[in-house]
Amino acid sequence: MWFDKAKELINKTEGDVGLLVKNLATGEVFAHCEDERFPSASTIKVPILLTLLDAAAEGRVELKTVSTVEPANVVGGSGIVQYLSDRVPFTLLDHATMMIDLSDNTSTNQIIANVGMDTVNSKCRELGLKETVLGRMMMDFEARKQGKDNFTCCRDMLVMFEIIYKNPDKYTLALKLLKQQLFNSLLSLLTNTEELEFAHKTGGLEGVRHDVGIMYLDAPIFIALLTKNLKREPDGIRLANEIGLLIYNEYKK
Repeated sequence: MWFDKAKELINKTEGDVGLLVKNLATGEVFAHCEDERFPSASTIKVPILLTLLDAAAEGRVELKTVSTVEPANVVGGSGIVQYLSDRVPFTLLDHATMMIDLSDNTSTNQIIANVGMDTVNSKCRELGLKETVLGRMMMDFEARKQGKDNFTCCRDMLVMFEIIYKNPDKYTLALKLLKQQLFNSLLSLLTNTEELEFAHKTGGLEGVRHDVGIMYLDAPIFIALLTKNLKREPDGIRLANEIGLLIYNEYKK
């Protein structure tokens, strides 16, 4: 059974690992530290996306509205908006696309500024996410020093992706963006990526490597791999590569 091999891979990793895998067709589950809280890194951008899409569906925001980047929201790290002219007329939909597909931190901050941090946290509670918190803007290291941070756990990611999976009409755009995101060096790297359909979001900080989402194989397979306190960050990458290949080989068509 692949479960034993997964445990071996986890035990060999010097750092903290959370892994939750669920066959969404059969209900079969593998769980390891699924309720442990981890720094969310860029996986927090998924509940931010759902908050925006739900606000648009309720008529509180318009995705086609131009949202000029505010200087306070321009930050480093992932993304390209920080390098572009502020004259570019990005819409909220453009920012959502860059937030997910390029993990753009500036676009993420712009969306948070539009929908509100409290609204994102209220949406997390509404969705039933118990450990997921948006405590700071992207790249706000001063807030982080004060103990304000963004967190999640494997179970919360499962709850959220199951909601997306079970409501494909409502979250058509979310699925589209998650399937076309461009960071594929973790769970899917060693698979047949040309054929694999994978709706997911990655995240990384110092000592942290995450990948969460749904692999569409013989059955839809949800995977949340969260890590923290990695002694060597390449170990987190290697763990993700090997776990992804293990699951792919078990459930591929």
